[in-house]
Amino acid sequence: MAFNFNWSPLIADTDRVREMLTSALNKSPKPPIIVDELIVSELNLGSSPPDLEILEIGDLAEDRFRGIFKMSYTGDAYLTLKTRVQANPLNTYLSTKPKFTRPDAVAASSGLTIPLQITLSDIRLSGFVILVFSKMKGITLVFRNDPLESLK
Repeated sequence: MAFNFNWSPLIADTDRVREMLTSALNKSPKPPIIVDELIVSELNLGSSPPDLEILEIGDLAEDRFRGIFKMSYTGDAYLTLKTRVQANPLNTYLSTKPKFTRPDAVAASSGLTIPLQITLSDIRLSGFVILVFSKMKGITLVFRNDPLESLK
């Protein structure tokens, strides 16, 4: 069984996806060196779609769908993250220790935060995807394994 999907409307509006990624990245606790929210400032899904191989169609009806796919992606997608980081590692270390055990370093104990912008590109993915669609609940996409093979 084969199917085609048009990739261009999917890449046209990525604002909602950026907001959802930003929210997901900030749900769990961050290491103390990251002192601000992680923000997905730029997201480009690339010009080529992923390759999908249908492995199983579990539930197919007019208002719902469940399928398992093998997915691989070697396109030109990229995303840019922005945040602020603590550039003084001694300050980060000292903030995790009780006050009575800290050395008395005056200059080194002050914080120094700097902006950081990282662009992740040349993303290579390969894995198994479970896609569930329901008119009532929307779309759920779950990776069965860690799909990340490499990135720059």
